[in-house]
Amino acid sequence: MAVAMKKLTEWEEKYYDVTELYVLADDLLKTVEQAEDAQGQLDLVEPLIELVGESADVLSEAYISLCEGKNKTQAKSRIEGVLRKAYAGLNAFSARVRDQKNAALAVVKKIKRQLEQVIVNFMEFTVLSLDRIMQKQDVEEIKQRHAHLSAMLHGQSLQGA
Repeated sequence: MAVAMKKLTEWEEKYYDVTELYVLADDLLKTVEQAEDAQGQLDLVEPLIELVGESADVLSEAYISLCEGKNKTQAKSRIEGVLRKAYAGLNAFSARVRDQKNAALAVVKKIKRQLEQVIVNFMEFTVLSLDRIMQKQDVEEIKQRHAHLSAMLHGQSLQGA
């Protein structure tokens, strides 16, 4: 019973890593309130806010599904798809405002870090193909920050060889 409760608590904490994306979407919205051109900032961040919210919806559903032991194959493709879309949107936003000083860039960086943690959590349930989700630079960054993930990926590549 104690082991089951510990596992449930672990899963719950990791679920909160997913729902933290909603908080970060709110942080993007707060950049509108702080901007000199509030409407311009809203126009800039609104698609990103929607993207992060939709990603959090899909990822939270998928996480619950995996915790319940439901179809891992179907969950894997949904997870990879939503993460790919999220990374593409974040990278496109960063490229669009690269030459500007924009408060949303700091939030985008936090969102990427949070997505990394979410990926690490999902990797406990299913093997995700990081090269299908993110650009090579992002893959290298996640490997550097999460050494155990790098070891897992290496082990998977040996098994596949």
